[in-house]
Amino acid sequence: MAFRVLVTASACRLCRVGVASLSMLAPRVASAAILSRLDPTTTMLQRSLAQSQPIRMYASKKKGGKKGGKQSEEETEKRDPDEDPVDMDKMEKHMQVRLERLTSDLQALRVGRANPALLNSVRVQLKGGTASLTDIALVTVKDAHNLLVIPNTFGEHTLIDTSIRNAGLGLNPRLDKNAVIVPVPKTTKESRDKLIKSLGGMAEQTRVQIRKVRHDAMRQLKAAAKASMPKDEVRSWEKDIQTATDKYIAKAEELLKAKARDIEQA
Repeated sequence: MAFRVLVTASACRLCRVGVASLSMLAPRVASAAILSRLDPTTTMLQRSLAQSQPIRMYASKKKGGKKGGKQSEEETEKRDPDEDPVDMDKMEKHMQVRLERLTSDLQALRVGRANPALLNSVRVQLKGGTASLTDIALVTVKDAHNLLVIPNTFGEHTLIDTSIRNAGLGLNPRLDKNAVIVPVPKTTKESRDKLIKSLGGMAEQTRVQIRKVRHDAMRQLKAAAKASMPKDEVRSWEKDIQTATDKYIAKAEELLKAKARDIEQA
């Protein structure tokens, strides 16, 4: 029993001496190492010091961070061989929308004959906002040079008359009871020449829009080609895309030529 007390007292003295001498040293690990050399009895002190030190936990780093990122990109780029790189139906649908827009614009051109499509762009100012003329009225052909507009709601004929006058179409409608009559003036040679000249700008705009759809499709094909798509398959798809583009551009040219003939005969 006396021996244990002596050992403990000796250890305490050693502890005070060791701590005082080790206070000049920065790392606490070095102090523990020095104490271990002094006496085997300092093992208990080492354990107590180790238990008194706060343990700092570090999150383990994931190996291959960048490499893993590259692998995920490669997995993303992998393409299902049974999946088409380009949705041709969707592409042609977008081209058809551009063609229909051109058709609507051509119909709105005034060529001296009554055509209900002349008023497709007219918006009518109502109490609750604006509405398309074709949504609130029936537009028909009265005769070769007059359009007849019949409102769906009684009393809106005056609003329709004002909206047609302010639509910038060069038309001067007149009221006829609850309806509106829209005379379509005959075209002069000068006005016909201007209309035919304007067709060139409409044609170029349509071609640009169709080619933009083709550009988007080619970009999708290029992305698919990076995913180990055979070169001969890529060339086949490029040919199909270009064929569809040429088809819709040719349709646009046909519409423009037909409209030019219509203007010349007006």
